[in-house]
Amino acid sequence: MIPEFNLPAIRQGDTYVLPLSFWEDECETVGINVSTDTFKLMAKNSAGVTQFTWTNADFVVGATNQRTVTLSSVTTAAYTAGEFSYDLQVTTATGTFTWMAGFVQVNSQITS
Repeated sequence: MIPEFNLPAIRQGDTYVLPLSFWEDECETVGINVSTDTFKLMAKNSAGVTQFTWTNADFVVGATNQRTVTLSSVTTAAYTAGEFSYDLQVTTATGTFTWMAGFVQVNSQITS
């Protein structure tokens, strides 16, 4: 079973940066090389309707065990406010696996 990991909230109209690091061990001493893996994240509402999708192009490679998602303020302004379920699937040389799942909150923009 995949442990639940809730993403930091996204505020409509704000730039959103989500750095991700992947480790073999709990002490975070041995990184997993994800530099050639393919990432896809999808968020859905409680009715199962897709709210947004992040494709591999959204997950920018940093160090070999790191990816960073950066969303522009224009992108987040188009998101619907609410709480959504998500999962992150990663395709490696050995198959496709769900590495993360949980909830992500999109908060309404107050200042425009």
